[in-house]
Amino acid sequence: METRDLEYVLAVHLHGGIGRAAEVLGLTQPALSKAIQRVEALIGVPLFERTATGMTPTHAGALFIQRAKRIHLEYEDVLKEMQGLKTGEQGVLRIGYSPSIPTGLIIGACRQIIKERPVARLRISGKFARDLIDMLNDGNLDLVIVPLPENRLADFRVWELFSDRLAVMADDSHPLHQRRNLGLSDLADQEWLLPSSQFNIRQQVEYAFRLKGLPPPALRIEIDFGGTFLFNLIRGTRMLAIGGAEASGAILGFRPLDLRQDELNLRRMVGIMARRGAYLSPLAERMIVLLEQHVA
Repeated sequence: METRDLEYVLAVHLHGGIGRAAEVLGLTQPALSKAIQRVEALIGVPLFERTATGMTPTHAGALFIQRAKRIHLEYEDVLKEMQGLKTGEQGVLRIGYSPSIPTGLIIGACRQIIKERPVARLRISGKFARDLIDMLNDGNLDLVIVPLPENRLADFRVWELFSDRLAVMADDSHPLHQRRNLGLSDLADQEWLLPSSQFNIRQQVEYAFRLKGLPPPALRIEIDFGGTFLFNLIRGTRMLAIGGAEASGAILGFRPLDLRQDELNLRRMVGIMARRGAYLSPLAERMIVLLEQHVA
């Protein structure tokens, strides 16, 4: 089996059918169909079955695709490493960071790296941690700076940076700033800006409310992307949101409410993650050192 055969199988899976996959690969549909049949004949089981919506993996196909993704990523890692040895180029560093991470940390390290390495190029993605970790696992990012998850760490290399906590943030004009030692019951009638329900922060907040026998937060704005600029949506309003307490100075016009920590514990460990076994370029290794120095 050739490495391109893996690419063909992965393309059919990604695009859900022969037609679109063949178009992207620059092949005819009969040629791609024959390639898939050749792989199936080699391994002795069908990889796909046709449905009304296209082609879906069989049980054996799903297992094969899972392995093929890992092999394909490792093959690309080898090519990158060999290319780096041949040319000495620093190449492109693809990094991602969660919007709740202090931007000064990211900006400081990136400014230092472009000053030190004039030919280096950076691609920076700001998304929620769950999306970034998926992108890292799929080989679309080299490093991510995120709150470290409680599971899945066995698949990644991890460098711990610092511990901090998130807080309930409100506009400076919010009347709840006039009160101290707040409980979640004091927030029960407030409207919120929160991430979609699949994200950990949202789940933590709702779980804390349930433990107190309270209804879930009244959601006014639901988001599936992040960034401190989102606070402009609720500037001057009485809506609440979650933000980094230690980085609140970067969110002008907002500050944390004086909520008792035992009411909503959002302490976390922030760190760097890389795919275990992936090639780390000298540029990536230098970025790790700079991030560690910026929090020292």
